Amino acid sequence: IGKIPIDETGLENMCQTVAATIDKYSTMARKTDRRLCIVCVTDESGDDGAAVEEVITRAKRAKSPIYILGRESVFGYPYARQLWRDPVYNLPHWIQINRGPETAFPESLQYDGLHGRWDSFSAGFGPYEQVRIARETGGIFFVLPGKEQRLAGAGSNQERQFRFQDMKEYQPLLLSRREYDATRSASKFRSSIWKVIVTLNPHLDKQLNIKELYYPLKKKEFYEAGSKEVPKAIRAMGLLQKAVDILEDIEPLRAQEKSSRWRAAYDLTLAQCLAYRVRLFQYCLAMDSHAKNMPAPKDQKSNTWNVRRGKKMLPPDPVQVKLTKVSPEELDKQLKKSEDKYKFVIKEHPGTPWAQRAQYELNQGFGMYFEEHFRDPRYDKVGKEIKVPKL
Repeated sequence: IGKIPIDETGLENMCQTVAATIDKYSTMARKTDRRLCIVCVTDESGDDGAAVEEVITRAKRAKSPIYILGRESVFGYPYARQLWRDPVYNLPHWIQINRGPETAFPESLQYDGLHGRWDSFSAGFGPYEQVRIARETGGIFFVLPGKEQRLAGAGSNQERQFRFQDMKEYQPLLLSRREYDATRSASKFRSSIWKVIVTLNPHLDKQLNIKELYYPLKKKEFYEAGSKEVPKAIRAMGLLQKAVDILEDIEPLRAQEKSSRWRAAYDLTLAQCLAYRVRLFQYCLAMDSHAKNMPAPKDQKSNTWNVRRGKKMLPPDPVQVKLTKVSPEELDKQLKKSEDKYKFVIKEHPGTPWAQRAQYELNQGFGMYFEEHFRDPRYDKVGKEIKVPKL
């Protein structure tokens, strides 16, 4: 029996640590005619997921099963965020950790219509790397019980386990990454969805990240900040249109796809691409309207403007219609089409993460507006008095 050495922030290099543990204790186990068994408890996947096959090879050679007690993956997304309060000012911070996804590569958009995702919706399965290691070595992946107190973001407080009956047709394909990539590339349907996911990935294309928080309170500075963001929104709308074209082009192939996961991925991705075009158009309308008619803050403490999301839609005025060539009728048509697609996801894939995400999008709405906000200036001390840990 030996302890896996970890640092105080967690298993940042899970694969490397487990491999080192196998090397350290396998000889001892063999000499004493014992079998080495490794139990790993962690709330993240670590930063060295590329070494997952090496760990499996070493464990098989040592005939050592690996049991992992971990958390459910974030739905189709590599990251989660945990809430941390600094010891200096007790200010809350969202710290990004590697949590998933549940598949070898993400099968969902990494984009939420303004920037990279901030949510923590459950995938219903454990992280790919952890589940594959456990399965291939003869171990078991166990979902840790209890609610995560530090998990942040939309979906973090929702039910994190789905019924087996609803999810049995949606199990991830736990091949090696090389085999998974070959299988996906052999399908025009799947590879087209993957192309859309890559194209709309804000972690690869930083121009897809549009500012949502902390716009200047004064009109001139607000206009200057907004004038940098609106071109990014217009560009993103163009990319979304291309994505819609790709997805609608492969729609006839959907009926031939045997995987429920990939059909669900297609349905949700198409609904999101349609809806996010509407969202970005609403962002541009809200930006233009707020810059022209900026109200005085109601609270004296307010020092910034934040973009907020809601169900109330802003109709374009005549000048905006002329500039954008989008009429109120066309806007309503786009909105209805995206809502219908989300409702189709909920009906077609009930009780699954895809339906949960679709319902969240509908509940959130596609309208945009600005709201006054107070940002604590002590956040400017990050990197100075405040040292935010890397998890």
